[in-house]
Amino acid sequence: MKKVGIFGGRFDPIHTGHLIIARDVKELLNLEKIVFLVSFNPPHKPTVADFEDRVEMVRRAIKGERGFEVSTLEREMGLPKTYTVLVLQELKRRIPKADLYFLLGSDQYAEFPRWYHPEKILELANLVVLLRPEIEIPKTIYKPNRIVFFKKRTISISSTEIRKRSSEGKSIRFLVPESVREYIEKRKIYRMG
Repeated sequence: MKKVGIFGGRFDPIHTGHLIIARDVKELLNLEKIVFLVSFNPPHKPTVADFEDRVEMVRRAIKGERGFEVSTLEREMGLPKTYTVLVLQELKRRIPKADLYFLLGSDQYAEFPRWYHPEKILELANLVVLLRPEIEIPKTIYKPNRIVFFKKRTISISSTEIRKRSSEGKSIRFLVPESVREYIEKRKIYRMG
């Protein structure tokens, strides 16, 4: 059975930290591929860049990387609110022979008990919890055999910082892949006014 990582996010924009984490997880868990699942209608936080721009930035960031691909599944599903369990059900339907590994941050994992049908999520996919030292994870673990705690390297880059720097006309070189930087600057995606 092939092992497929699902890395969901707003990717507003995707940055070097996302790519390093994805590569580390892929290698450590021996995954066949990582699918970057771009959020279409995130229920908790709005996006600044529109969906097409975020998809294009991911495309540019992963171009030429074997085992990395971008997915627009959330838009294709056309749901008013995108819940993880519904997306994973659709992914299972599309790739039934895959063992799914859903990546999430330790901050998201701390909220996991309040997610929509967390027990069903664990039936559909393994969780790969990306640990951060400043976030304490809950002691309750539903199915320990379905959860991998991954001590990620400390990479102090955030999409918020990149958007802010870009809006102020400061350089974002090295924070994002060069092709993404060129796209952001050419289209003035995060410039105010």
